[in-house]
Amino acid sequence: MATLKEVARLANVSLGTVSNVLNGKTHNEELIDRVEKAMKQLSYRPDATARSLKSTRTNMVGVILPDMTQKFNGDFLMELERLLRERGYGLSVKFSRNNRLIERKSIESFLDMRVDGMILYSVLRQKPWREEWKQVGKPLLLVSRHDAVDFSGDNIVLDYGAAFRELMETLYSRGVIQVGLVMDRDLLFDARMGSIFQEYYPETGRLKIVDGSQERGFQAMFELCASCTRMDAVIAGSQEIGAGIKKALEMLKMDRVPVYVIKESSWIVDTGTYAGEISLSPKQTAREAVCRLMEAIDRPRLHESLTRYIPAVFKQTPAVQMGIRPGETDLRFAVYDCSSARSMEMLTMIYERESGKKIHFDMYAYDELEKTLYERSGAKDGYYDGFMIDITWLEGLVESGCVKNLDHLLDRRDCLAGFIDGAVKDYGMYVESLYAIPFMSGAQILFYQEDLFENRQLQMRFKRKYGEELAPPKTWSQFNVVAEFFTQEYTPESPVKYGVSIPQGDNVYTAIEFLSRLWSCGGQVFNAIGEVCINSTNALQALKNLLQSYRYSSGKTMISWNETADEFARGNSAMVILYSSDAGDINNYTLSRIAGNIGFALPPGGTPVLGGWSLGLNRYGRHQEEAERFLLWLGDRHNGIPLSLLGGSTMNREYYERPDLENLEPWKSLVLESSRISRKRTMPEILDESRFKNTIYTTIIPGEIMGVVRGEQDGEKALMHMEQKIRALLG
Repeated sequence: MATLKEVARLANVSLGTVSNVLNGKTHNEELIDRVEKAMKQLSYRPDATARSLKSTRTNMVGVILPDMTQKFNGDFLMELERLLRERGYGLSVKFSRNNRLIERKSIESFLDMRVDGMILYSVLRQKPWREEWKQVGKPLLLVSRHDAVDFSGDNIVLDYGAAFRELMETLYSRGVIQVGLVMDRDLLFDARMGSIFQEYYPETGRLKIVDGSQERGFQAMFELCASCTRMDAVIAGSQEIGAGIKKALEMLKMDRVPVYVIKESSWIVDTGTYAGEISLSPKQTAREAVCRLMEAIDRPRLHESLTRYIPAVFKQTPAVQMGIRPGETDLRFAVYDCSSARSMEMLTMIYERESGKKIHFDMYAYDELEKTLYERSGAKDGYYDGFMIDITWLEGLVESGCVKNLDHLLDRRDCLAGFIDGAVKDYGMYVESLYAIPFMSGAQILFYQEDLFENRQLQMRFKRKYGEELAPPKTWSQFNVVAEFFTQEYTPESPVKYGVSIPQGDNVYTAIEFLSRLWSCGGQVFNAIGEVCINSTNALQALKNLLQSYRYSSGKTMISWNETADEFARGNSAMVILYSSDAGDINNYTLSRIAGNIGFALPPGGTPVLGGWSLGLNRYGRHQEEAERFLLWLGDRHNGIPLSLLGGSTMNREYYERPDLENLEPWKSLVLESSRISRKRTMPEILDESRFKNTIYTTIIPGEIMGVVRGEQDGEKALMHMEQKIRALLG
């Protein structure tokens, strides 16, 4: 391994100069380049151990887990690693195997390693060494199933009590009489589940204490059935116990006995397997643990140790197939050719097999679909039974007369339950009447290659060049600064060719990029009374910002968000802003080079453009009753998760709130926040010319912007022409 002296010799500088470069204490670009080139040529890496000897920090955290057999523990550890890595810390892991002696030796080993702090996840109740830990002088955070009142450090309690009581209340209220409970001793007593169970079932409850394995769960179920001729429900204390119980019930021909399980939530595993679950979020637990530990490390004198409770949640597991009846005829829908439409087509196989009828989907490009719908509306054509509707098309299509009114569904709250707040109004209603069901989400999110922003050398270089810390941008001016920095034309040392992937062309995608900047600058297309006001100083500022962003992109004409996402997924750019519905493949390890290395944040400026699609029915359709039945089945809240798992997106809130699905799209929790702050594109009043409303955003605005890009006009003329053409459209 190369030494610091060798780096200094090759760079022809002193040891002190090399040290200053490594610690960011020099701004001499010529010296910095020489040292960095020498380090790269020699494959030199700073010795973290040697550096730690000169300071009180090792930037290491010790983690002690019971084992890795439980999925919760694995996901908890992965999230700990990610959160600590983001803060510049590494971690070392040991396993206690639920043995008090091993726990203690693991702590002693970490003390010898001089870690900055420890996280101990322990299911053991008695810890006689706690008082000894006080003398060490470094923070220890305890994750446990009970409040350790005699513990002096931070304690995170995994609280199952309230969720278990909710399960008991559910079973008791339904008249369930004979209930079996199979659980390991520690969980039974730590969470007070035994006493809660006895409150509801003192006479007819059957309790078995096991060691937590599949085999013991299998054995316990046979013993319960041998001692009780009837069993109405069984509760398993873990996924392993549940698997053993399910196998026993299968062999005993008692498959219909509902099994409830205490485990980390998993839609794939639980649906059709368990009647319900009590689950805790490992990611929420990890976030709380890291937050408390980092404060204890960074502010030892001011930090106050607290006990935080992470409550478990009880959820019943519904079936996917709901409300399907034999159909009378085949149906045909016109849809936008996208991943959500293809996932809908796949999921519809369930409906087709249950109803016995075929659902045909004709896929169209964006512009082609809009044109087709208006043409068939003008002809009062009943060829299509339903269609996908872009959020900006609803007003025009309703005014054209082709969209069936669905106000009668407003009285059936079950049909509209479960959607993201405001989705029914934004995607399905016009003049206080319902015409469509929300289908495909349209929340914008900023994505970036996470390792680029964590690279120490890039951080120092950015600080020297711009005088600011390298971080995901929160404003559009910051966005362009970061994009410039990561563009090799302006920063040859950048690991990526472009700072940003951004759509460009005479299409709606260009207009959306402009609008988010326009609104952030305080500009508008129309004012409060509907007058055109796009030709303004604020709009010029927004346009200049967009044109600057283009300088840090590939400059390719892109006719879809998928093309933009693909360029980012190939690792060619540092950042991209995408709609959540178009971002799925960037984290697909078989399709994306940057999967697993994706950071995410709200878009800069705080004014995302609301997008997305809904599903409506043709007012002139020939099979309206059957089409409505299919529409209600597809829009049912229980179908939102499978639609997303098949590669599409959903407007169903449950998908975005389930922690077990975060590995698929780690950013999905941001969708709710982005949707909340998003703005809709304003549509003017154009009597008898409804179909031309959307041309403002698909043709006029992007056309004038691209005129500037091609050098045909300047920004002032582009805005003037936009306003003139929009006024002409309004008549």
